[in-house]
Amino acid sequence: MTWNFRITVRGRFSELDEDQRRSLRAAQDDHDMLSARFSPEGTFLYTPELVNYQHRFLITGDEADRDDAETLANIRAEELSAADLASRGLDGRTISVSAVCVEDIKVRPGVRR
Repeated sequence: MTWNFRITVRGRFSELDEDQRRSLRAAQDDHDMLSARFSPEGTFLYTPELVNYQHRFLITGDEADRDDAETLANIRAEELSAADLASRGLDGRTISVSAVCVEDIKVRPGVRR
């Protein structure tokens, strides 16, 4: 079976220098919570205080067992997050990784008036 997971990797920046801070602040509008979305390539978000960051990914797995698929998706998301930070010349540490299986989301029917 194919499983789709919305994965959020939360982290904390480490040792930002002034050039990194200036660059992140200049790009803040492109990375604020209002631009939050889950995608295979990931979305990088951070707070204006430049303390915490998030990556949001949509990761698909084909494992037979849902729990195995979730575990592998979490590992993959953490790897992608670290690679994205490195590509931006930033350091950080992961605080948490959380997953929501899209197939588990129940859509309630709209209320009729």
